This record gives sequence, structure tokens and C-alpha cells, in this order.
Amino acid sequence: MVSTPAPTPLWLALQPVANARLMLFEVERPNAREPQPIRRHVLDCFLKFDQIVGSRDNGPLVDTGDVAYGGYLCRAATLPLTTTNPWDWLDAQQDWSTPGLREGLPLPWDPDRLGTVVAPCDGTIWLGPLAQLQTPGVLPNNPRAHFAGCSVLHFGAAYGPGGIGLLTQPLLGERISLVLKPHRVLLLRTGDTLNLIAERYGTTVQTLRRINPALATTETIVTVEGDTLSLLAGRHGTTVDYLRQLNPSLLRDEGHTVVLGDTLKTVAEQYDTTVTTLRNYNPDYDRWPQHDPLPVGVVLDVLAIRPSSLLDPGQSLLVPAYRPSTLLPLGAWIYLPERRASAVAENAWDLDLTPEPSTP
Repeated sequence: MVSTPAPTPLWLALQPVANARLMLFEVERPNAREPQPIRRHVLDCFLKFDQIVGSRDNGPLVDTGDVAYGGYLCRAATLPLTTTNPWDWLDAQQDWSTPGLREGLPLPWDPDRLGTVVAPCDGTIWLGPLAQLQTPGVLPNNPRAHFAGCSVLHFGAAYGPGGIGLLTQPLLGERISLVLKPHRVLLLRTGDTLNLIAERYGTTVQTLRRINPALATTETIVTVEGDTLSLLAGRHGTTVDYLRQLNPSLLRDEGHTVVLGDTLKTVAEQYDTTVTTLRNYNPDYDRWPQHDPLPVGVVLDVLAIRPSSLLDPGQSLLVPAYRPSTLLPLGAWIYLPERRASAVAENAWDLDLTPEPSTP
């Protein structure tokens, strides 16, 4: 008796024609100003070309020259945030855990239960024949394939005629809409450093670290005689504020009693800090214009350890592991920041518009 093969599950119907693999970051607080990534998601997708974005179609997350695609998720897996192989997400063998859906529940309002990647989100895409993927993961040598940055605009979509409303989950797999962003990822070559890349692409070392979690790793150093926060920040290519974030022991504060004529700007200069840091320590004055006189007698929290203050020798501090001059790993890749032609200043309310005195 010939046995009848079991029918293929419906959610696997598109996997044989899947033509793209995505790597997306799940973040702890999706609505935060600077969301912190906590793990990576790998998605196999079937995508169909939609259009090349023109100047009339650009907008939030979408720029002129981006390439729009739409399609369906076929299968998904998750990976830890850090890795020794930057191409592990292109490994042919993954621990596929969900059929055509993102893993976990999209509950950004409950950090303890957050377990998936939510749109909008950024990542990378390999658009090409998935049969070329190998184990362990490497970047396939296919000149017709695309390795680029991407931004996912939507997961799920209104499905079926007649406006079914809340039914957003087709049986074949979750709907996905994204744009491919050319020239937003960089393959590293011999001699590449953060300094060279920042100069070449008109950005900063701090920005490159911020958008590349793999470059945000830290190491512990021991201070020696003569070390200051300013000296350490310059040596490790970072800022004094970031060193304070890494080392809470540097955030001791003491009071400053406001006298006549004090402003946020003058107090910040007096304590060798920034207006932004001063506002962070004094949330009641977060929206106080930096050049307006402060109320006399108010006590402001200020930093006790100034950037120029000598640190105690023998103190253990965390600093960025990748210095600006550190050679980056050959054959790996990093994100490049988005380039905007112009931007609207968010702090226009805080600008000093007092005209310069004319010289006779």
C-alpha cells in the first residue's frame, strides 16, 4: 500500500520562492528617543518589487532613491544581540521557531513581555537566491544580489475584500512592506577605522557607535595619575557625558545656589559642562531658555566631578572598546548614517537671537 505524503502546511507554501532574508533589531523601548537594541530577528521573506521612491513619494523613513517592496514572511528566528560572526544571520541553518510570523507578542507597553520586532524598524537585507546561503554564514558572492540597509514600514495589512477590519493576518504568512536603502551599509576593508570612516562619510565616531551595536562594546581601564574625564574622552574617542553614562560613580552631584545674573549657559560654563547635562540634572528647568536669568536663590544640581577634575588613580572605569584608531575587522560590515540635505532645528526655541553689536 502506497502511503500518501502529508500535505505541505499552508504557511510553507511561499518558502520555496523566498527571495530575501532580513536581519532586524528588537528594541527595549520602541518609542524612546534612542531605543536600545536587545536582540536580532532573522526573517525569510517572499518580496515583490513595487517602485523606486521619487521626490514626491518620500517621507518619514522613506527617501528619494529607496526601492519599495511588499510581500510575506515565510519563517522567522531570533539571534542574540552580540556575535563573533557578523554574517551569522546569513547562515543557512537557523533555529526557525515561527511559521510565517514574528516570534513573541508585540507588547511594547509591557517591557517584561516584549518579545518581537515592531515596525517601523531598521535592519539589513540580502535580496537574492537563498539557496546560495551557507553554513557557517558568509556573504554570498553574487553580483546580481543586493546587500543593503532596509527600513520595514508595516507588518500586517488590511486583508480581503469588503474591509474585514481587524483581520490583518493572512494564512500564508504575515504581510510586510519595506524599502531597500542603497549605500547604507559598508563592507569593511583593510585599514578601515572609525576615524577614517567618519571623515570619509561626513559623520562622527559617536554616531557610528550609536547606530552599530557591535561597536558599542566596552572594556575596563584603570585610571592613572593625571587622568581626567576630558583626557579619557579624547583618548577613547567618546564624550564626557557618555563616560558618565557608562560609569554611574561619576555622577555625584552637589548644589549650586543661583545668584543674580546666572543663566543655564553661565552655570554650565562655570562647572565645565553643557546646558543639556545641566537640564538632565534639573528637570524643572528642562524647557528654561538657556540665556534667560534664573530665579535667585534656587539650588541647582551640578556635577561634582568636572571634565577637568583629576580622577583618583586606580579607579576602574568602563570605556568604549573600539577606539577611533582601532582597525576594524576585515570583511565585516557596519551601518552608515542617513544623509539629509537639510534638517529643521528642534531647539529653535532655545536659540540666542540677540544681534551682534555693530562695530563702528
